[in-house]
Amino acid sequence: MTGRVMSGVVVLFLLFDGAIKLVPLPIVTETMDKMGWGASDTLARSLGIITIVCTLLYSVPPTSILGAILLTGYLGGAIASHVRIGSPLFTHTLFGVYLGLMV
Repeated sequence: MTGRVMSGVVVLFLLFDGAIKLVPLPIVTETMDKMGWGASDTLARSLGIITIVCTLLYSVPPTSILGAILLTGYLGGAIASHVRIGSPLFTHTLFGVYLGLMV
C-alpha cells in the first residue's frame, strides 16, 4: 500500500511538472534560462511531452518497468544539470534522486 501511495505522489508531481512545461509558464522558461538551456518555449514543451509520456508509461502496470527506466534517465539529466550550475545539494540537486528512489 505504501508503495502505491509513493508511486501516486510521484506520478501526480511529474504530470504537474510536465503540464506546466506544456503551457509553458514564465517560471519554467526563466528557470531553464538560468540553468543554461535558454528560454525556449519549444524546448519546454518538448520536455513536458517527454515527462508526461514517461510518467504515463510508468503508471500503466504492463509498461511500468520501461517507464521507470526512462524516468530515472530523465531525472539523471536533471541532476546533471543542477550539478553543472552548482544548485543547492539537498533541495535542488538531490531532488531527482528522491523522486528516482520513489519510482
